[in-house]
Amino acid sequence: MMVAEAGILVRAPLQTVREAVFDPDSYTRGDTKVGAVEVRERTADGMVALIHGSLGPIRSAILARYTVRGDDVDLLMLRGRLRGFQAVFRMSARDEGTWLVHREKYEFGYGPLGPLLDRALRGWAQGTVEAEVAAIRRASEARAPAPPDHAANAVGAATAPLSESPASTPDQED
Repeated sequence: MMVAEAGILVRAPLQTVREAVFDPDSYTRGDTKVGAVEVRERTADGMVALIHGSLGPIRSAILARYTVRGDDVDLLMLRGRLRGFQAVFRMSARDEGTWLVHREKYEFGYGPLGPLLDRALRGWAQGTVEAEVAAIRRASEARAPAPPDHAANAVGAATAPLSESPASTPDQED
């Protein structure tokens, strides 16, 4: 199983960041693996969407369910080329905005080729997760004005090293 994770400070309220996660256009504005998102159904706790994009050099699409769980949004592949794909957008309110951590787990399931694909695509997956958090940050910050104390620094949003856990805060478990 391959895991990629990235975190970034978004200078916008948590609700605004969540709205950007659910906005199909957020993912297509940037160098991400996502080409288009077709919302199939909006539900009380999320949505079901067909996500068109790429898996490394291969064009691919998955049908996925986005579900709100507390402050976070879980994404589960319902149908696609992989044996399994799960993602989470963990969000935590901060004085400066919202700390966003995006984590993706890939299970290729192609027999002995699986570990080879893990190694071959690890760098690609990490780069795309980093691009997705940057795209969500841009979309979120465009929706909400920066807090007055931080208006001068809004362009230089901070990033942090990958966490040991997908938790958005050290005391929160997966």
